[in-house]
Amino acid sequence: MTQKLRDAELRPFSKSGYEILDEDLHTRGEVVIWSVSPLTPRLGDFFTIESEGAVHEVAVEELTTFKGGWSARCRLEQAY
Repeated sequence: MTQKLRDAELRPFSKSGYEILDEDLHTRGEVVIWSVSPLTPRLGDFFTIESEGAVHEVAVEELTTFKGGWSARCRLEQAY
């Protein structure tokens, strides 16, 4: 049996979670992460993300804050 959900219940993350937009990861080496979490990253902070079955480390290069959240443009770090 299929349960129908309201749009509010279809959120992929909790209200304080993160969303990772990674469509430019493999072409431009960038991702955008946004969240309504009160824990705002700083420039240079690192995130570890998974994309297409691979784990990547990205660094915050640009940070935008807005009422109730933030958005960070991050650059893929080179493996050493």
